[in-house]
Amino acid sequence: MPDTGPLISLGLVGRLDLIDRFDSQILITDAVRTELLEGRRSAPEREVLAGWIAAGGNRLSVVETPSGSLLQRAFDLLKYVPEDRLDHERRKVRRELRNAGENSIRDLAEEMRGGLVGDTTGLVLYEDRRVRNMDFGPCVRRLSTWSFAFALEALDVIPSAESLFDEIERTGRMASRIVFDQRGAESGDDFAESYDMTGLAARKGDDGDGSGGPG
Repeated sequence: MPDTGPLISLGLVGRLDLIDRFDSQILITDAVRTELLEGRRSAPEREVLAGWIAAGGNRLSVVETPSGSLLQRAFDLLKYVPEDRLDHERRKVRRELRNAGENSIRDLAEEMRGGLVGDTTGLVLYEDRRVRNMDFGPCVRRLSTWSFAFALEALDVIPSAESLFDEIERTGRMASRIVFDQRGAESGDDFAESYDMTGLAARKGDDGDGSGGPG
């Protein structure tokens, strides 16, 4: 995931399990990790996302990027800023997030272009519009969170993409409803083969609401 959008949206409603069900390695950039843990310290989803990152183990790989390293250093230096200037300096660092985020997206795209070989397919989940214009290589499928939700609805993983996003928006977040699903020339047609469907039918029956969410 090259941007924080999908993680924030799903983390707010306790649906990070929808990402965990991929039977594959999960990549995020160091800039994404820093923004989630340092850039939004008072955000309601921070604790959930911090726990998710910590529990990722070997499945979760953080791609180190030059821009992400600089961003982390900027946040680290805030520890030495006098209290009366702290809010001002924090605002400056947050303004740097946008440029650092875009650069780290480019770095991840380059990593994926050179790192996927053979019949390996990568899936990029995003909400940042800039991802649409970047080249991740022929083995990558790019999917907006909104289109991902519709794909999960088609697989009967969730009852409704619309209801999932309505729930996200009730938290106060206006999640992007961009429809975007673009396959690379050599990417697989479907991610269902690498998606763990175990227990979904039973969970629907137990919850009674068909959400498939954690009980």
